[in-house]
Amino acid sequence: MNPIITLTLQANLRYLRIASIMACNVAEIFADLACNATDIAEFCHAYELSVSEAFTNSVRYAEPSQPEKQVTIHFSSNNSTLAVSIIDTNPQFNPVTQAPDISCYPEGGYGLFLIHRLMDTVSYTRKDNTNILTMTKQATMVHEA
Repeated sequence: MNPIITLTLQANLRYLRIASIMACNVAEIFADLACNATDIAEFCHAYELSVSEAFTNSVRYAEPSQPEKQVTIHFSSNNSTLAVSIIDTNPQFNPVTQAPDISCYPEGGYGLFLIHRLMDTVSYTRKDNTNILTMTKQATMVHEA
């Protein structure tokens, strides 16, 4: 994967909009170059929502006693795949999730479920007390006649 941009933000929900806008812009530029016109909106929406959910989880699980905590968002791509890694130093977590029971109207618990539904691959590694959640989305390539 070729790096596009890395963004490091304070682990605070006030920065969610910045993370979301950056994800949307990166996805839009990538999709504009790689996707059929009909796929761009869907591709960008899925990518932006997944990054927003992952960033929100990183912020929500940051230690409140450590306001200097940060979340790093690393965007990269190859010819047909756009990847993003959300990196933090929060406690280790289980990235596998079951569908929430919507009959109970839970207020939370949809983030990882949505990410797994919207992205093509989701992988999690823990290295040197650091969480790395990597998500990829495959673009439908434009075929020239």
